[in-house]
Amino acid sequence: MARRLGLDVLKGAAIILVVFNHTLLWPMRSGDLVSAFLYGTAFGTVAAFSAAAGYVQGLHPPREERAVVRKRAGQLLVPWLIWAPLYALAPLVWEAVGGGALPMEFDPGPWAREILLGGGPLWFLPVLFAVTAVCALFDTRTRSWTPAWAAIGVYAVVAVWASSAGTSPLDLGNGTFWAVSPLYIAAFWFGLRIARDGAPKTSHGVLAAIVALSMALGGVVTLVRALHPEARWLMWLPYAIGAIGGCAALGIAAGGRIVPGPTLAWVGERLARVGRASLGLYIVHPLLVAPFELVARGRGGAAIAVLATAAVFVVGTPVVERVREVPYLRRAL
Repeated sequence: MARRLGLDVLKGAAIILVVFNHTLLWPMRSGDLVSAFLYGTAFGTVAAFSAAAGYVQGLHPPREERAVVRKRAGQLLVPWLIWAPLYALAPLVWEAVGGGALPMEFDPGPWAREILLGGGPLWFLPVLFAVTAVCALFDTRTRSWTPAWAAIGVYAVVAVWASSAGTSPLDLGNGTFWAVSPLYIAAFWFGLRIARDGAPKTSHGVLAAIVALSMALGGVVTLVRALHPEARWLMWLPYAIGAIGGCAALGIAAGGRIVPGPTLAWVGERLARVGRASLGLYIVHPLLVAPFELVARGRGGAAIAVLATAAVFVVGTPVVERVREVPYLRRAL
C-alpha cells in the first residue's frame, strides 16, 4: 500500500512535539513556567499517532486478530525488547562511570522497574501494541462506535475515582502510562472508523481551531499543575484534552483537501521525511537529547529544548534512514 503524505506529515509534526515535550521536563521541574506551559501543548501527539495507526488499519478490511497482532509485535515489541533493557541500565552505567547526580527520579531500581513494566521513554510502544490488539479484537465483531465510547467511559470513571484520591495517572500506573491507554483505544478506533466510513465533514479551519485550543488548554493545565505541585490529579486532564486535538489533527491529515503553495509544500515534504522515520526517532531520541540535558541541567528553559529538539531531527533522521537500509538492523528502528 502506497504511503499517504498527509499521515506522514502528521507523524512528523507529532514526533517533533513529542521530543520537544521531553526536552522540557528538566527545565519545567526546575521552575521554568514557560516550559511548564509549553510542556502541556504536546499531549495530543500520542492520540494523533494512535489515530493514524487506526486509520492505516482501517484502510484494510477487518483481518483475523492473530495476523494483526503478529505484524504489530514485529513492528513495536521487537524494538522495545531490544532497547528497553538498555535504557533500564542507563542510570547504573552513568553511576559506574562517575557521571554524577541524575534528575527526575532516575534511581536505578525504580527506573528499571518502570521501563520493564512498559513505562519510561519507550512507553508508547507496548501501549500502542496493546491498543492495536484490543481494537483488532473488536474490528472483526462490530462496525459501531461502541468500543470508542466504552474506552472513554472507562477513562472517565478511573480518572474521577483517582482524582478524588489526589492520584495522577502515573501514580496509579506505578510510573507507567497504562492508566491513560483507554484514550488511545478511543483514538485508534476513531482513525479506523473514519478510514472505513469517511473523514468528518468538519472544515479544516474548525479542525485546526480544535487542535490549537486543545494545545492551549493542555498548556494551561500543566502550568497550573506546576504552580500547584500538590494537585497531582490535574494530570488526568491534559491527556483527555489532547486526545480531542489528536483526533482533530487526523481529520485534517486524512481529509486530503489542501493544495499547498511552494513554501507549505517544502515544509510538508520535510515533515513527511521526519514522519517516515518517526518510530526510529522516538526510540533513539533519549540518546540524542541526553547530552543537552546533562550539560544544561534545567538551565536555558525552552531555548535549550528547541536546540535539543532540532539536533534530534537534523542528526537522527538520516541515521534512522541509514540504519533501516541494513537488513539485520532495521528491525531495531
